[in-house]
Amino acid sequence: MKDQRQFTRKSLHCMVSVFNDKGESLGNLVDYSVNGVMMSSYQAINIDETLECTMVDLPNNIGRKRSGKITIHCVWSEQLTNTMFGSGFKILNADEEAKIMFASYDSAQED
Repeated sequence: MKDQRQFTRKSLHCMVSVFNDKGESLGNLVDYSVNGVMMSSYQAINIDETLECTMVDLPNNIGRKRSGKITIHCVWSEQLTNTMFGSGFKILNADEEAKIMFASYDSAQED
């Protein structure tokens, strides 16, 4: 697949788990950009699927779990290994808590 990213990807400084609206684990965020995220998962995600998700992290610097709601749209998905899939998503919406979480990942990049 040809790389079509428009924004620089940023790595995460902590594990960020992603759950669907039923509370089932979808996978973990791998990296993020201004308008999108990449997620690794054990199940394939359909291209053009829109998901209402909760992202959850436990950053070292605050010692408590945080969560934020995001709506994401799958723009690509491919099998990475026999058991892992990688998928790229456009962020359609992020609540204030999710925006705070992403901003904290940016500030950790600067440290």
